Amino acid sequence: MSKNISFQNQSILITGGSGMVGSQIDFGKKPPRSVLNILDEKSIQNAVKKYRPSAILHLAALVDMQICENSPELAYETNVLGTYNIAKICGEKNIRLVFLSTGAVFNGRKKTPYMETDSASPLNVYGRTKYIGEIIIKDLVKNHLILRTGWLFGGGKKGDKKFALKFFKMMQKGETIFAIQNRYGSPTYVLDLVQGITKLMRSRLTGTIHLVNSGTASYFDIARFMLKSGKFSAKIRAIKILNHASTKLKRGKMEGMKSKKISLRPWQEAMREYINYLIKHIKH
Repeated sequence: MSKNISFQNQSILITGGSGMVGSQIDFGKKPPRSVLNILDEKSIQNAVKKYRPSAILHLAALVDMQICENSPELAYETNVLGTYNIAKICGEKNIRLVFLSTGAVFNGRKKTPYMETDSASPLNVYGRTKYIGEIIIKDLVKNHLILRTGWLFGGGKKGDKKFALKFFKMMQKGETIFAIQNRYGSPTYVLDLVQGITKLMRSRLTGTIHLVNSGTASYFDIARFMLKSGKFSAKIRAIKILNHASTKLKRGKMEGMKSKKISLRPWQEAMREYINYLIKHIKH
């Protein structure tokens, strides 16, 4: 499924290189955690000394929202302390830092997709830890690029836990899918995200950029599109979700984003490509 994305400058160090996004990147150095541990300053110093990077692409993070909510100390350790350790050495060594963040930094109360100029106000632990990471990077690293992305799909074996593949497997079996109709996000194909990261890392841009496939959709919209594109016979039922006081994990209704700085293709086009891939490779 990987596309051959060449990158001439090989002096790039990548954290979280074996994850959903990192596994689709074919440039730079991706040492294992035993060599580059973001929670160990000495480990980071040794890796920087060994690879002498001109840039670090920081992907390593705890991204499961429910785990972050249930284990906030672990979330803060990974997403805040780990990011601080990376940002600190980048600031000291004048290394460009590219950081993958999230639309969860917003509270989701806006009626339209969020722009880079909108103020962040996260509702949950995951969003707060990523936003604190953004603040740390802005404070410590002059040459930084913060890339906020959306609802990811694709990514080979690392994408097995994501919503699109779950929907696909349920449709293959003819199961009824109950999909949320009143929360909206930016479905984003990992391969498109990687191409965007590659393009932006070649540039001299700094600051914050929203890097998502264009357009927004609810999970119900996505499931319905997949059903039609794959010509499945499964049924989809729309459900609405509310944030009650008893619900520990809070999420807003709008998680979609837009950017004036870069445009990726419509999510429908990317999703259709992904579905065609799954039809060829995923059996009943």
